[in-house]
Parts: sequence; C-alpha cells; structure tokens
Amino acid sequence: MMYALAFFIGATVGALAAWFLAMRQFNQHQLQKELSASKEQLQQYRSDVSSHLETTQQLMTQLQDNYEKIARHMASTKMTLVDRPSVASPTSNLNYLSSDTAQQIRQSIDQIEERRRKPVIHSVQPLDYAGQSSGLMKANPAKPEQSE
Repeated sequence: MMYALAFFIGATVGALAAWFLAMRQFNQHQLQKELSASKEQLQQYRSDVSSHLETTQQLMTQLQDNYEKIARHMASTKMTLVDRPSVASPTSNLNYLSSDTAQQIRQSIDQIEERRRKPVIHSVQPLDYAGQSSGLMKANPAKPEQSE
C-alpha cells in the first residue's frame, strides 16, 4: 500500500512537473512567435517610412522644378507681353493693351519687385488701443436726449 501511495504521489509530481515544463516551453514558443511578428512589423514600418520619404523627396523635386518653370514662364511672358513696345500693324487695328495700361502694369510690377527687395523695418510699435473711446466702451457716454 505504501508503494502504491508513493507511486501515486510520484506520478502526480511527475505529471505536474511535465505540465509546467510543457507550459514553459509553450510560453517560450509563443514569445518567440511574438518576437518574430514584431520584427516583421518593424521591418515593414521601416520600409514604409523609407518609401514615404523617397516619394516625398521626388514630389518636392517636382514641385521645385515646376516652380522654376513658372518663374521662367512669368519672366518671359512679362518680357513679351508687357515690356514689348506696341507695334501698330497696318493690317490689324486690335490693341489688347493700351500704352497707358501697359505703363501702369510695368510700374506696378516694378513697385512690387522693389518692395520685395527692401526689408520692412517698423520704427514704431503698433498700438493695441484706439486713441479715443468709442462705441459701447465710451468713458463718458452721451446723455440720452429728452424729447419734449
């Protein structure tokens, strides 16, 4: 009977030990799977970020090229449309820009370019208040007129 009890206790302890070892092994395997999945996600994220930055760089380069093309186009059309002296063609009486209009456009473009070249320096700080009270905030509100 004692051997049966010792056998039963030994079998129970052995089964519990095997179960704990199996669970530990299962947990290690589960952790290894999670680690592999995390590494794959990190690699995918890095790839996505790299792709995003490359695409952004290409778009910024295209944007810069387009801006330069626009600036060249504006400069060339300014030269051909505004700065060109009006030539009176004997076969055509059409004049799209009168000489006064063309002169005003030239002056406004020159003024805009001149303002862009000069830095704006303010010598006086802006006021955060008006000189006198007005509206609802008057210090001495007008007395209501009395009708007679």
